[in-house]
Amino acid sequence: MRNNEANIFMFIASIIIGILIAMNMSFSRESKTIFLSSKQYQDAYAYRNNLLNDISNLIDKCNKYENKLEKYENNTKDTNKITQEVEKELNQNKEILGLTDLKGPGIRMTLKDANTDFVVDRYEYKLRLIHNTDIIHVINDLINAGAEAIAINGIRYVPTNGIYCNGAFLRINGIQVGAPFYIDIIGNKESLKSYMESEESYTKLLMLRKISVEIEEEDNIKIPAFNGEIKNKFINSVSK
Repeated sequence: MRNNEANIFMFIASIIIGILIAMNMSFSRESKTIFLSSKQYQDAYAYRNNLLNDISNLIDKCNKYENKLEKYENNTKDTNKITQEVEKELNQNKEILGLTDLKGPGIRMTLKDANTDFVVDRYEYKLRLIHNTDIIHVINDLINAGAEAIAINGIRYVPTNGIYCNGAFLRINGIQVGAPFYIDIIGNKESLKSYMESEESYTKLLMLRKISVEIEEEDNIKIPAFNGEIKNKFINSVSK
């Protein structure tokens, strides 16, 4: 009898322990379940895509530098090839900085002051003229649209350029220019024109002010090199 009672006790105890273990596993699973709101899911999805994009860009950069290093290693005995590679990279950097003449497809924009004849109101008169802030907004739109090189009345625009209002003229890189303004842009001509003619573009506001805006696609835009002096007083490279 005692053996039977012991066996029955062990059987019941095993069942109870099994139930407790099963309940604990169920509770633990439920506690780990996280339900995201629609916004949280969208934010998490966007964050994931940004991370994947960053990883892809880093992989591309890594492959680019590995290929460059491999070229240098393969050409260690050929100084001419090394010199050519270095010169090629220097020329690419000069193109980015605006220090070389460039050509390519793009668009030409022509901006002209509105007619001010018979305009008495001073505020209305100012609205019909092109100011430095207008040119700055147009340039920002062009950069957002993918412009690779920009020139205003034959003067190369670079990020260190200052565009100032000087009476009836604009001063760009220390040179005075007056309306009409001819802006040459190298880039995807279809994309550039489409963006600058869209409702989001600043040119739409210029048109509302009756300022003349013409945009033409060109297959061979020529842009001169930047002929000013780039002065950096405070920036320094960081050693790694």
